[in-house]
Amino acid sequence: MTITESINNLNPAPPRVAGLPVLGNALDFLNRPMEFFVESYHKYGPIFRIQVLNQKFVILGGLEANRFLAKAPDEMFSSKPLFGGFAEEMNAPSSIVALDGEQHRHMRKVMQRGYSKSGLSPHLNNMAQITYQTAHAWKPGEIIFARDAFQRLVTEQLGTALANHSASEYFESIRYYLGTLLAVLVMKTQPRIILSMPRFKNARQKVMEFAQIVLEEHRQPGSEHDPDLVDDLLAAVDWNGDPFKENDLLAATIGPFFAGMDTVANTMGFMMYALLKHPEVYNAIEKEVDEHFADGIPSYQELPKLQTLYAATIETLRRYPVAGFSPRGAMQSFDFAGHHVNAGENVIFVNGLTHFLPEYFPDPWNFDIQRYIPPRREHKQGQGVFAPYTLGSHTCLGAGIAEVQLMVSVGALIRAARLELERPGYELKVRQMPIPGPDFNFKLRVTELRNM
Repeated sequence: MTITESINNLNPAPPRVAGLPVLGNALDFLNRPMEFFVESYHKYGPIFRIQVLNQKFVILGGLEANRFLAKAPDEMFSSKPLFGGFAEEMNAPSSIVALDGEQHRHMRKVMQRGYSKSGLSPHLNNMAQITYQTAHAWKPGEIIFARDAFQRLVTEQLGTALANHSASEYFESIRYYLGTLLAVLVMKTQPRIILSMPRFKNARQKVMEFAQIVLEEHRQPGSEHDPDLVDDLLAAVDWNGDPFKENDLLAATIGPFFAGMDTVANTMGFMMYALLKHPEVYNAIEKEVDEHFADGIPSYQELPKLQTLYAATIETLRRYPVAGFSPRGAMQSFDFAGHHVNAGENVIFVNGLTHFLPEYFPDPWNFDIQRYIPPRREHKQGQGVFAPYTLGSHTCLGAGIAEVQLMVSVGALIRAARLELERPGYELKVRQMPIPGPDFNFKLRVTELRNM
């Protein structure tokens, strides 16, 4: 298989996946995205075209596609065509999601400590306490809407850990604002007119109010807290050596919520579903956390030694890769696997597709934590096989803290409460909203409060 930059179009365009009139492949893409991509990969090969309403995408998947993305030069792909509107709406040209090349690398260095495991380390016990308090506010017999409950929990954890400020008062505004921006400007599944509606404008005003409060608190002399992401931003300069503009600081301050509100919360939902479908794993984790969380949360270095909890976390990231797709704009024409892609086309690398190829993960649709316990260690098969955080220069900056946050949150939740599926026979459906997540009907029942 060859991957080359191309200055001609002698190779044919990628094959197009058949779809419905007007809708194209929208129903499959929105309702069963990974199954659709895997089926299309086996039918059409590692590159093909789809249409989602009025949007056209070239899809690349498989190990060679992952390695292509990992090694692609800065000038070949850009995040700006798809994420640039997000930065423009906030008038924040330094927004990391819309930058490439040297500018992107500079911003990653500025934010690296704030998004690191070591940066999160002082907050692990507080994150667990927030989880305990959330669970102990429930009542036995109560029905919990998982997506909403976990989004609120994760948002509060991110606010206190990365911005030293509770976000609970602003939760609804943050959720609506970020979700609308993703749907309208990135996925383009909703009309742009929504951005001019009063509900969106009010949400935007509240979000910026929250970000401004956080910035001002951090600017106060003598503010006593562990250094966090906002402190690093205020102390840094942009790639030209100038202080960041206020709008850039505001955008970066709400960045953790953009990065984690959906991704971590959705993965937490997927993980709880998988554990409740595998009670032997749930019970083993309950035993582990009862022992190891009793006197406080272990350090992030020690958490992977909780073998069952760690393996279940990694298997969740494989089986339900929330960041399993990487949208890019092709800045140069190129050839891949005998097909030609023109500059200017929108490309999606399905980096999570390898998770569902049996040559790497036998029986790939089955949830099996033994994959990561020696001697199997299937996630260590080489670059591009296990890729839940995308690859290359735009690899998720918060990948490390996502794993730690998942282990702490799910572990603390299991230690605090006994949960069960509302309906024992319930089969979870994945929805693209706008990133993959459990459907809104995923509900849990509280059966017992533990370790009060």
